[in-house]
Amino acid sequence: SGAGTVPGAAAGLIAAAINQNVGGWRLSPGATEIELHLMRWFAARLGLPETAGGFITTGGAMASLFGLAVARDLRAGWDVRRLGIAAGPPLTVYASAEVHTVKARACDMLGLGADALRLIPVDDELRIRVDRLRGAIARDREAGKKPLAVIATAGTVGTGAIDPLNEIADICQREGLWLHIDGAYGGIAALTDELRPLFAGIDRADSVALDPHKWLYTPHSGGAVIVRDQRQLAQAFGVNPSYVHEDKELTRRGLDFYAHTPNFSRGFHALKIWVSLLAHGWSAYQRRIAHDVALARHLFERAAAHEELETVGPVPQLSIACFRYVPRELRGDPGAEPYLNALNERLMAELQLGGRVFPSNAVIDGRFAIRACIVNFRTEVADMDALVEQSVAIGRRLHREGSGVRGQGSGGVR
Repeated sequence: SGAGTVPGAAAGLIAAAINQNVGGWRLSPGATEIELHLMRWFAARLGLPETAGGFITTGGAMASLFGLAVARDLRAGWDVRRLGIAAGPPLTVYASAEVHTVKARACDMLGLGADALRLIPVDDELRIRVDRLRGAIARDREAGKKPLAVIATAGTVGTGAIDPLNEIADICQREGLWLHIDGAYGGIAALTDELRPLFAGIDRADSVALDPHKWLYTPHSGGAVIVRDQRQLAQAFGVNPSYVHEDKELTRRGLDFYAHTPNFSRGFHALKIWVSLLAHGWSAYQRRIAHDVALARHLFERAAAHEELETVGPVPQLSIACFRYVPRELRGDPGAEPYLNALNERLMAELQLGGRVFPSNAVIDGRFAIRACIVNFRTEVADMDALVEQSVAIGRRLHREGSGVRGQGSGGVR
């Protein structure tokens, strides 16, 4: 998560003070219009049509859940909202093996079952294999199942890999499937002029999940779901309770979010995002996001050049870089993998406990790697260099001690 912008923090205080319920336009006309405007701005930057819109969620997990809920209700082929999913054949969803685990939970919560999520193998760049995707869809159709949607990842959680969005969009168009793009981490980069070419095809999505509280640096919580046509949200979530009746032709008032989201009562969470963008300006944001990518590449290059470090995964396209500590004498030794995994797992814990740097981890092709995901506007080159230096220093010490690494000394790999 990012550090949180100062204007965003002030906006959070203001939102709490005015205490708007952004569930109905009558209760929060200004707040409703700001959120609608912000969602349309996101949609326009993504290249989606003027009909597109969405709403603020608590984060990427909920954004994807709600995007898939719209897919279920609009593409199942029967009235799921009234009859339930048991009224038709089993529904299936497809994503790469690198997809975030919350997508299986979304399938569970939508009543499809976690097993409805088909995890498709990835290529050498850790992107979904389109040929295997086609095969999985065909097999499910032959088995009497109903393929529903494909989740394409625009920046995987482990390495920032971007699925081939245009090729996936072609399949979805041909097969009549909903295309949901998970941009919870990387999708914000698609808003920038410099990095947009990496996301060719994102403008063909039926729904997109974004997380401003990651790469827009805004305070928690603030995710967003955008759909291609705002009216689709009303089809999935619309209700008409008698106690909130309003004659819109008479009042000429605007959109009520309670009929376009799963919530009745909603806070004014869009304000901290909107104010942050206004305060800093989009040009400054674009420069900073590009700088984060440059920092990841700097770290990756330093690790690649060091004789005791080894890069893991593809060259960074976004702001994630992965590497591991490998003692010189163990380079190229396939029998050393269990020991190296244990060594780097301990290394990550020691780095975090040290208090200077705080990396996370990724497991790539069975290798435990140190992972740096840069979405903090306070991060600079000195922090990347410190991560390299401390990884080497602590890695040397742990290897020298041997028995301190899960009870395995260097003799454990001979």
